[in-house]
Amino acid sequence: MMNVNPVPPSLTPGRSGTGMTRRKLLWSLGLATPLLAFTGGFALWKSRAAQRAPDSGQALSSALPHTRLAHRAAVAGELERAREEATAALAEAPGHAPALVVLACVALETGDLRAAQGVLLRLGSLAPGQPELRILETLLANQRRDAPVGWRQVFLEAWTELGRPDLQQSALLPEPMLASLDEPGLESAWSRASSSRARLTLALLSPNPSEARARWVLDRVPELDDSALLIAAFDLLRDKRLSASVQQEAAPVLRQRFAQLSATSPSAMRLRLLHLLVGTERDEPFSPQELEALEAISVLPSWKEDSFTRPFHEARRCLEDLKVPGSTGAAFAVAERTLGHRGALLLLWRAAATRDRLSEDEHRRMGRMLWLIGSRLTEQSSLLEHSVGTSLMASGASNLRHGRDQREAFAREDEVHAAVMTSLRAALDRWPLRSLSEQLLESRARSEVAWLRAFVGKGALP
Repeated sequence: MMNVNPVPPSLTPGRSGTGMTRRKLLWSLGLATPLLAFTGGFALWKSRAAQRAPDSGQALSSALPHTRLAHRAAVAGELERAREEATAALAEAPGHAPALVVLACVALETGDLRAAQGVLLRLGSLAPGQPELRILETLLANQRRDAPVGWRQVFLEAWTELGRPDLQQSALLPEPMLASLDEPGLESAWSRASSSRARLTLALLSPNPSEARARWVLDRVPELDDSALLIAAFDLLRDKRLSASVQQEAAPVLRQRFAQLSATSPSAMRLRLLHLLVGTERDEPFSPQELEALEAISVLPSWKEDSFTRPFHEARRCLEDLKVPGSTGAAFAVAERTLGHRGALLLLWRAAATRDRLSEDEHRRMGRMLWLIGSRLTEQSSLLEHSVGTSLMASGASNLRHGRDQREAFAREDEVHAAVMTSLRAALDRWPLRSLSEQLLESRARSEVAWLRAFVGKGALP
C-alpha cells in the first residue's frame, strides 16, 4: 500500500485535515484494520466459552505459534502445512477455536466436506450460534450444492444476513497477520527475473526503494511505452526518502516521456497533468502560464486512458511467474502506483499555495478547474481516485463559493468512508481461506468503489 500525504486543512474548509488520512484506508483485504471493542452478547459468550474450554494459559501460549503458522500457510495455499500446524495447536490446546477455524477452512479448500462438517461440530460445541460458525456453515452448505456459487458472494450474503456483525475482535478467528514483504524473497525473484518488465514490477512492489533500484527504474523511463508503468515509475521516483539528486535527475526525463506519451491519449487528463506538475513542489504557486495549461487539461473528457484491471492482471501474472508469495495482493499494490493520484494530490497542494495570490474571478476560475478534474476522478473505480477526486471537488466548490456543491462532495466522501468502515467489520484479513481472499481481491480490482458499496447493500460485488 502506498502512503498518501494528508490534504491541507485549508482545502476542505470546515472539515478535519485528517480527512484524506481517514479516506486512505486501502488494504489488501483489511490490512491495518483498526480494532474496535465488542460489547454485549459477544462479551457474554466469551465468558461462557472460557468456562467450556478450560485450556490453561500455558497451553494457549504453546498453541498460538502453531496457529499463526497455520493461518499464514493456509493463506499462502500451503494447505498440508496449515493442517499440520493447526493439528499441532489443538494437541496443545484442544479448545483453541482459531485452530479449529483454520482446520475447517483447509477442509473446505480441499473439498473434504465430511472433515469440514466434523470440525464445525467441534467448533459449535465451543461457540454455538456465533456468526463466524454460521458463516462457515453457510460456506459448507454452498460447497455441497451441485453448482456452488462463488465464495465471495456466499460469504457476503451470509455476513449480511447476520446483520453485518463486527468480527474485528473475534475470539474464534485467527489473529490478523501483519503486512510484510519478504525482502530476501523479492531479491531472489529479482535475480531470477529474465526481463526488464518483470524487474520493473518487482521494483514497484518495494515500499522502500533503494537508491540503486531507483536509478535502475530511472534508466528504464525513456523506453517505457506503457503509460501506466510510466506513472508508476513517477510515483516511485517521487518518494521523498530518495536523495534530492535522484529526484532532480528524474524530473526532466519523466517530463519528456510524459510529453511523448500524452500525444497518444489526446482526450485524457492524467498524463498531461503529470507533465505539467513533474519536478514541482507542493508549496509552489501556479504561474499564469501553468494556470492556462491547467485550464486546458480540466476540460478534457476523461481522467485516464486505461482501466485499473489491466495493470493489476499484468502485475499478477508477472509475480505468479516469479513465484512471489501473495501475488494477488502484491499486484494490487503495484497497480495502485499506476493511478496518478500523487499528481492530483500535488495539484491540491499547489492550488492551496496559489490561493492568496488570486483575485475573486481567478478564485472562481481555479474552482472550476478543480471541480472538473475532481469530477473525472470520482468516475474512476478505485478508492484512491475517488477520495482524491472528492477533495478536489470540495476545494473547487470552496473557490466557487458554492456551498451546496461542497456539501455534495462531503456527502460523497462520507458515503464511501461509511462503506469502508462497514467492510472492515467483516475482518477479511482474519479468514484463513485462500480462495475467498483471491476472489474478493479479484472483485475489488474490477471496481473498488462498487466493491465497498456492496458491503452496505448498495449493489452486488463486481
